[in-house]
Amino acid sequence: MAALIAASSSATALSSKACVARQPFAAAAARLPARPAAGAMQVQAMAKPTKAAEFRGMSSEDIDAAVLECKRDMFSMRIKFAKREDWKPSDYKQTKRKIAQLLTVKREAEMAKGIERRDSKAAERRLLVDAGLGRFAN
Repeated sequence: MAALIAASSSATALSSKACVARQPFAAAAARLPARPAAGAMQVQAMAKPTKAAEFRGMSSEDIDAAVLECKRDMFSMRIKFAKREDWKPSDYKQTKRKIAQLLTVKREAEMAKGIERRDSKAAERRLLVDAGLGRFAN
């Protein structure tokens, strides 16, 4: 370092062409970032979108459990976003889509049984109240 300062302060400083002639790749190495090794690069597989037909054979309880699991996943992704950790917005979108598909399949099964929407919502509210999570639970 001291030699470099002394060389630049002397009256016989080298021109840029002379510097390049001495070390032809030094300037390029100084401005280009280091490239990662080929083995260090990883390819991440994209999550495969789901189809509602995959959920048609599930029972209502299984669908409820899957919806709860997906909502937990979405919550953990929101936490990762808040902590500025690695997460993929596409995973969040696909999880939302999966929840919508599960709930649609559940509603289609209720319609096939002849259950109206109003009765379905009332049954959900009764379950929440019985579990102690409802609006008017003690």
